[in-house]
Amino acid sequence: MPSVLKRVRRTPLLGRALTLVLATLWLAGCTSPSSLPLADDHLRSAEPGNFDHVFVAEDKRLPQFSTVFIEPATVALSDYWLRERRTEYTQRDLDRIQEDYGRYLNEALSEGLSEETGLKIVEDRTSADMVFRPRLRNLNIYAPDLSVPGNNRYYTREVGNATFDLVIEEPNGKVLAQFIDHRETQGFAGQDLEWTTRATNYRQFSRLMERWTSNLSSYLLIANAVPPATE
Repeated sequence: MPSVLKRVRRTPLLGRALTLVLATLWLAGCTSPSSLPLADDHLRSAEPGNFDHVFVAEDKRLPQFSTVFIEPATVALSDYWLRERRTEYTQRDLDRIQEDYGRYLNEALSEGLSEETGLKIVEDRTSADMVFRPRLRNLNIYAPDLSVPGNNRYYTREVGNATFDLVIEEPNGKVLAQFIDHRETQGFAGQDLEWTTRATNYRQFSRLMERWTSNLSSYLLIANAVPPATE
């Protein structure tokens, strides 16, 4: 649960306990591999490394590649966020959040992969060895990120969570691998609660995207799928 201070309606102890149990069961169900949205039925579970789940094609090995085309990232807000904010956000808010967070994820992948590996990011799908299809799912921003803020201020150590979902495929569309990881933005133990604004949301989620990119770079380098960075 987020460390957020705001005016809330009191809830009976039994109700809070039941809510916690139901939330735990729901999260347990969401982490089942059989319930994950796999990009291809032929993918099989592999060593996850620093991710929750990694799936690869049946040959269990990624081929070597040196050039990548990264498709524009898609973003989907969580059902919880959409339900809780349904009377507050506008379509303009949704469009802005999806556009901004998609751009931040693409920037993190392009810059991080270029710096940490020898991959070359190209702008033409047909000239790439591989195509990356990034998606940010279940985006949940704890404090509202709206054009017209409400009357309450929100203070938190973490600003939200999301699921990173990256598919690697050949230019012809054959899916070779998929990386899935659900993670909280990183708070610091003992850190004071921070007034959450759009800027703090972007900053912490950008750091999370950079962490996913670093984990991806490490995985690909260890698998000998990409060349090491040159000095």
